[in-house]
Amino acid sequence: MSLEQLTLSIKMKSTKTFLIALLSVATILSSCKKEDKEEKVELDANVAQFNTDANNYKAESDQVDNDINNSLSEIPAFGRMSSSSGAALLSSPLCGVVIDSSQIASKILYYNFDGITPCFSPSRTRSGQIKVELTSGTYWSDVNAELTLTYIDFKVVQLSNNKSIKFNGVKTLKNINGNNWLGFLLSTATLKYQERALNIDVVFDNSLSAVWNSARITEWSLIPATANPNIPYAHIAFSAIGDTSLNGQANVDSWGVNRFGSSFTTYYNSSVVSNTYCGLWRFNSGELVHAVDGNTFTLTLGVDQSGNPTPYACAYGYKVGWNVNGTANSVVLSY
Repeated sequence: MSLEQLTLSIKMKSTKTFLIALLSVATILSSCKKEDKEEKVELDANVAQFNTDANNYKAESDQVDNDINNSLSEIPAFGRMSSSSGAALLSSPLCGVVIDSSQIASKILYYNFDGITPCFSPSRTRSGQIKVELTSGTYWSDVNAELTLTYIDFKVVQLSNNKSIKFNGVKTLKNINGNNWLGFLLSTATLKYQERALNIDVVFDNSLSAVWNSARITEWSLIPATANPNIPYAHIAFSAIGDTSLNGQANVDSWGVNRFGSSFTTYYNSSVVSNTYCGLWRFNSGELVHAVDGNTFTLTLGVDQSGNPTPYACAYGYKVGWNVNGTANSVVLSY
């Protein structure tokens, strides 16, 4: 496995695990606030479902980013290889995918998902199509190269429960620093990507729908062993931050209308930061907020058992604070 593949694999795993943590938080919030009022119970159920939807949306969106990023370096006109074949269908390292390169001269590829092959864990199938176009730059590895991804009835079905999520719409990815792998190994360059998605139409298995927008920057770096006296060897560090402002709120990561017709916004109070020494899912710092219908759910990452910033190299867990209809509470949870 190449370093690029290893890094992207780590990225995929960390994103999934963090999303599972968020889902667990939503479940705990629902179970911890047992109220007699019917309205309060319904509100908590809706918030929990929204968190589930948000996690699923981001997990599948990030999976697509990783898959496409991982495959493009080996494809003529996108990576740095020359083509020795005029075949319109390219073999793909991705699960259940055939890549149509019939428009490669125009820097366009079509990722066709078979809807049959079980992929990843938990096991699920993917169907539909994603059009991938290099809309800026000579190669995807170039600094500020940009991809435009168009979801065309892209549907993911979880085989364990037959739950599904389907995307239609357009998003862009910008390779801010370029894929300088030598510089990454020497700790002189980072891998940095910017995502933008506007008005993605999301349909769930019960035919309810939502509208999703996102704006974020993720960054990967190799930290040498000499950089931190508490960490004895070189390790990969990850950070993420929301990348737009909305209604006066900075660092917004995502916003839109959920399946219940409620407006939502997710924003970061500070970047989330983790590393491979402690485990990329064991975030050492960062804070993000879900705001739904005027209620807020705040996750403070990287705390000790008392809920304070950890004095150690690796954190105990994270603190969840919420304010629903004017009632505030919090809990500290371990990773």
